[in-house]
Amino acid sequence: MSNVYQMQREKLLGFLAPALFIVAGIFLTQYVDEDPARTAEMVQGGFGPTAWPSYMLYGVIFFAGGWLLQELLAFWRSHAASKRDEHVRAAQAASQPPASDVLDKRVLVAIGLIAAYGYFIPVIGFAFATLLFFLIWTVLGGIRKPGLVGGVAIGGTLFMLYLFVKLAQMPLSRGEGLFADWTIALYQLLKVF
Repeated sequence: MSNVYQMQREKLLGFLAPALFIVAGIFLTQYVDEDPARTAEMVQGGFGPTAWPSYMLYGVIFFAGGWLLQELLAFWRSHAASKRDEHVRAAQAASQPPASDVLDKRVLVAIGLIAAYGYFIPVIGFAFATLLFFLIWTVLGGIRKPGLVGGVAIGGTLFMLYLFVKLAQMPLSRGEGLFADWTIALYQLLKVF
């Protein structure tokens, strides 16, 4: 009986996790832009400071939707197989793991990291949020050499700053308080504005 309960619990968690990411992504998109009218006035039809975090959150919503669809299809297939033949279902379950078992826990951490990145951009600024994102992302991806992790994080952040701040001239969030001061000092050091 506990084995049946465990399987039902895993199926519920398989639906719950992607659904929560969809809801969280939709909720967080409400807070990406504090003043939409001012942003629209600054941008005048181009990409604005909310484009990058918004697209990251839309990506979380899209891929969590795909994940939920994958879980629903796996559930539907297993339900149809149980009606068809108990022996066939047992053979399939032994040879093919359920969709939720295929996903690595790092996928959940990665989706959470992307959502946190979108949340922290207005708080600590684009430059520092991007640096932290790259640092954590490379370690999550399995890179353990400190020089390589630092090189990817710093190089990726510099590339993003030059691309968005210098070339595209996007007024990205500088953060609040001390982070805003540090961002301005960094921009002056790099001569990106």
